[in-house]
Amino acid sequence: MIHKEEALRNRNFAVFQERYGFKPEKGSKEDILYRMEEASDGEPVLFIRNAMPSGDLRLNSSYSPTYEAMVWARGRDEQSRRTIIILCGFSTGVFLEALVKQMRPDTEIYVYEPNQSLFSFVCSYTDLSDLIENPRIHLFISEKQINTMTDVIHNMVISNKPEIIGIVTPFYAADTRFHSICTQIGDLSIALRNYKMTRGRNALRCRIHAWNHLEKEHVLSDFKMENIADYSAVIVAAGPSLKKNAYLLKRLKGRALILSTDRALDTLKENGVIPDAAISVDAEKSADFLEYAIKENIPVISSYQLNIDAQEKLSEKLVFFDEISYERSLLGRSFSSSPIDMGGNVAGAAYSVLRIMGLKKIILVGQDLAYLEGKHHSDDRGDGMDEINDVEEIPGINGDTVQSTRMWIKYRDFYVRQIKMHPEIEVIDATEGGALIEGSKIMTLSEVVYDIEKSGKAADFERHFKDLPPAIKPETGHRIREIISDWTRQLGEISEISGELYALCEQLSEITRQQGIKSQEAGDKLTRLDELRKKIFQMEMNNLLEEYWVEDMYLIPPKVFYVRTDEEALETFSEAAAYYKVLKEDALSLRQALEE
Repeated sequence: MIHKEEALRNRNFAVFQERYGFKPEKGSKEDILYRMEEASDGEPVLFIRNAMPSGDLRLNSSYSPTYEAMVWARGRDEQSRRTIIILCGFSTGVFLEALVKQMRPDTEIYVYEPNQSLFSFVCSYTDLSDLIENPRIHLFISEKQINTMTDVIHNMVISNKPEIIGIVTPFYAADTRFHSICTQIGDLSIALRNYKMTRGRNALRCRIHAWNHLEKEHVLSDFKMENIADYSAVIVAAGPSLKKNAYLLKRLKGRALILSTDRALDTLKENGVIPDAAISVDAEKSADFLEYAIKENIPVISSYQLNIDAQEKLSEKLVFFDEISYERSLLGRSFSSSPIDMGGNVAGAAYSVLRIMGLKKIILVGQDLAYLEGKHHSDDRGDGMDEINDVEEIPGINGDTVQSTRMWIKYRDFYVRQIKMHPEIEVIDATEGGALIEGSKIMTLSEVVYDIEKSGKAADFERHFKDLPPAIKPETGHRIREIISDWTRQLGEISEISGELYALCEQLSEITRQQGIKSQEAGDKLTRLDELRKKIFQMEMNNLLEEYWVEDMYLIPPKVFYVRTDEEALETFSEAAAYYKVLKEDALSLRQALEE
């Protein structure tokens, strides 16, 4: 007879804490909300009490939950490439376990369980240690975990370029949060693919330009200011409401760190406000947006992929911040130890920069994320909104509704996620209009200015930026040249290996058709294929090619080939041959870009 065991729950909790760093909470009303019975085969059957008009809702088969789950999982097509599954509902774990057995061995499953108390209840009836410890399974059961779920999955998408599937466990209903997670990940994945296809190569060319001029520029990792957490920072975005209150920012000069987005600079110029720094991150945006910074010698916190024209016009004024592995190799240091989530736009980048710098109070100005009287920005430019036609009504900051777009809603969602992830940071929305950013404190800019003036604190933020040393000393320039020279060598080697890999894939396809993938000849070729692929994977420039230069990320083969059947092998070799044929030329063209 099945019964609750606190010792079993504690063992499951201990394993969970070892993996995830915290112990699940036991629900105070779990016996009122749930009950467990025994199936005909002895497995646990979970019920939600009074969930149906007729009584309790049964979540598993009363005969054999495992068999039921296996039949359900068999209805899922196994994907031909690496896949991420976002699963709504843990249930008793049987459906999750069936998915693990059905899908490819490199499939990763991210489980959204909205009721931590349900998971805790199940822990007292069945041993879940294998599921909790499985590295392919990622459980999100607490509010804090779920708030980070989108970012965690997105980082996985960036690293491995998988297919993404959303699945709802039987008898669960996908709630608003699950739909939001799936939508955000889907949008981010589409944006990532589109970015690589249309902008990736240009972004890398911009980075390469920055690498070759580091002795003239600066890096934000060198910014040092005592007690910076005692001060406030203002992000000035270019929303249409900025015209209403931009003049007030003059009173914050020397009292709060004023960081202007590139597009907001023209409005600040009209109001005679010189920010402590500007920020710009776009490889495509015109350098015209930065004319005020160029004229007034305003330091510009910049992505390494800022467009080359802007880099040249802002020579000696740039402060780079978004180091990835290649800049870390060149510099030997970095502003952030992990990738920086910029939220998809320059204001989001400004928020992340200020958070990492250590500011604990961040004030948003001009962050409408909505239209105001038909205007989309505070300037009169038409740039950036030509193709926007997906207008939506969303909650406004004043309790009304405002007109926004799907793109702006993504930017709003970034702030909402960040506020939940970093409760130690106070975010004040002093935009005085536009979209409601849940979790922010709503104030007028006049109220904010009064509070900061009353504090009496003063600091010369502008000087701290202008006193930054060069990113590299002249005597260390040779080190960068040597590293880049080694990268060009690697690219030449990758090109040669890619040619051999293309030929091997073609040969393996033919051998598979004639003799089958299990033949000795196929085995010998596969061994050589694995040796060459392993050699490429160990080269830093292979990562650079995949991240920026290969235009379609879904062409990139998985790290491990699954060729268990002839049919699977033929599909795998065909796709790989197409990739390595292109990679041979891609490696040479990237080498040329580095050498130029």
